[in-house]
Amino acid sequence: MIKLIASDIDGTLVPDGTDQIDPEMFNIIKELKKRGIRFAGASGRQFVSMRKLFAPVKNDIFYITDNGSILRDSNKVYSMNVIDRDILFELIADVKKLDNCDIMLCGLNTAYCEDKSEMFLWMRDSYKYNIKVLGDFETHLDDDIVKLSIYKRDTVEQEVMEWFYPKWKDRFVIASAGTMWMDIVNPGADKGSALKVLMKELGLSKEEVMAFGDNINDLGLLEAAGESYAIGSAREEVKAAAKHVAPPLSVYGETIALKEFLINTTAHVPAEQYTPQEEQINEQD
Repeated sequence: MIKLIASDIDGTLVPDGTDQIDPEMFNIIKELKKRGIRFAGASGRQFVSMRKLFAPVKNDIFYITDNGSILRDSNKVYSMNVIDRDILFELIADVKKLDNCDIMLCGLNTAYCEDKSEMFLWMRDSYKYNIKVLGDFETHLDDDIVKLSIYKRDTVEQEVMEWFYPKWKDRFVIASAGTMWMDIVNPGADKGSALKVLMKELGLSKEEVMAFGDNINDLGLLEAAGESYAIGSAREEVKAAAKHVAPPLSVYGETIALKEFLINTTAHVPAEQYTPQEEQINEQD
């Protein structure tokens, strides 16, 4: 029996860079909880952004953030994979050699960039990030960083693959997170690894987990779950890796798949009392 459902966000539950989640998902998450089935959002987004997106159920779910670098709930961090500071600045120097790419660094609750660029405005206004303009990273950065994101409209993957990826691929996980993003995290800090940590925390087997995704950075998530779904609008590599293909995001394919799952799940079990206490989060208005 499925006892945990993990889902990617951008491209799976919402169009990239928006907060246009199907409101019915909140009712589904509440119904899953009644049946003793937990829900985890798994995203390249930071915790603050995800928490706003899931506001009606924000204290009822787990958060796999920053492409698996952080696993937490509303008040407890279970794992956090920090990039070595010296190596981080080597990465930054190489990214700056790429053609017209922006850099975003992600800490536990705050993201950072060097200037007030198009990327900054998009992250602040569309993704609802808690993001700060620092100026020069080497001079002003004093936070632990779990993820470096490279941003460029439409051609970022092509740009990174030319020489940057071959140079760094054996030292970091570098994966597409959409047409405009390439994310860099430590080895072992992918969504699938974080899901396995959560499964261990909850005492669950692979067969008790279901996952949804659409992009390359979701492959580990789908592999870790016994039941895996690619959204119908997913990349072909993801569809090939998943056991099932749900309808596309344009018709809220995950909502459709989960409604069908609830209809076909007849065994109701008591939900464990999972009600983490609210914590004070530094959110940007």
